Amino acid sequence: MKAHRALLIKLPRDKCDVVYIRRLMALTNLAYKGYEVWAPDISKTIQHQLFGFKNFKKNLVFGTTPKGWLANTWVPLKTARIYPDGSKMGDKKAPVILDLKRNIIKLYYICKYAGDYVEIPMPKWVIDRVKEGGDVKFARIGLKDDEPYLALIAEREVKPYEPSEYILVVDTNSWKYGIAWGLIRNDKLITWKNEKPDTFLINTLYHQIMERGRKISKLAKLSFRDPIVNKIKRQVHARKRKIYNITRDKAYFLASKLVKKALKYKASLIIDDITEESRKKLLEEGLPKGVVKLLMSNLKRFTHQLETLAQWYGVPYEFRRLPSTICPVCNHELIQLPGRIMVCPNCGFKAPRDMVPMYWAIKYNNKNKVIQHEE
Repeated sequence: MKAHRALLIKLPRDKCDVVYIRRLMALTNLAYKGYEVWAPDISKTIQHQLFGFKNFKKNLVFGTTPKGWLANTWVPLKTARIYPDGSKMGDKKAPVILDLKRNIIKLYYICKYAGDYVEIPMPKWVIDRVKEGGDVKFARIGLKDDEPYLALIAEREVKPYEPSEYILVVDTNSWKYGIAWGLIRNDKLITWKNEKPDTFLINTLYHQIMERGRKISKLAKLSFRDPIVNKIKRQVHARKRKIYNITRDKAYFLASKLVKKALKYKASLIIDDITEESRKKLLEEGLPKGVVKLLMSNLKRFTHQLETLAQWYGVPYEFRRLPSTICPVCNHELIQLPGRIMVCPNCGFKAPRDMVPMYWAIKYNNKNKVIQHEE
């Protein structure tokens, strides 16, 4: 099985011509649609690289087919690698040169019209992926928020390990209630924890956003000058960005932590991904749609990062619906008490709401054992 990981690197704007990159992205859009448009003032080397991807996996290196003719479409690129021992791999005419001997990346033809190359430091991420047996064969360049970025794509052949008696269960909630995980061994929950970002800080930022939103409305009615309103809008944007960064960093940290734990115990991984239900919970809490969108994007990012890391390190995993409102003993609907404690009125089962999915995982595991025994 081939596993992939990607890294996004912001390029220096003073060294990269944004207009030029935008033109390359437009050519890529056309290439997706099956057209070859050769621009006379753009290096033929980079255009040969671009149109040479037409027959590669039909998707121009893991890209998403653009929905419209004017959609920003990142440019797929081949890479050449120079290793510390002096050996080389990849296309000699590749526009992206990864020099692991000097720890630099050279970019040809993709940042400027001129033939001069742009040199940037080699991220430690690339060195780590190579040490793990990966190979950065492809890259992509494009614009994000009108800033130039380079995406490096590492590829690795991996075989999932044979799981031990341990099971690591991950229950995805809204960020308000955190991500619950539990380690199960021999049908017993031996470790359980709920982790979430700094919700106090998120709530503080949210109230500041709402306060400034009301202020903008008042100033607009009083016809105040635009500079004052724009200043407050920038403050709102900065706080939304901070919420995004807090939850994004927590998503990456927690996904890495859980995969390391699975590797430590050679555990199989069960993920309960219910992002739609989480979105409804956030809306019910009265949060504005903009904040809900920020929180949900990083909740999805957590699930995606967890799956990506599991694939990269060969952790066997599966997605499975693990209810938190249905009794794992008798399938009766649970009643929620204060403190998010769930109680079954039929059989008396009682547990914290975030622990209920762990018992469902144990139940499913027991069923699998019975099926395997019968076979």
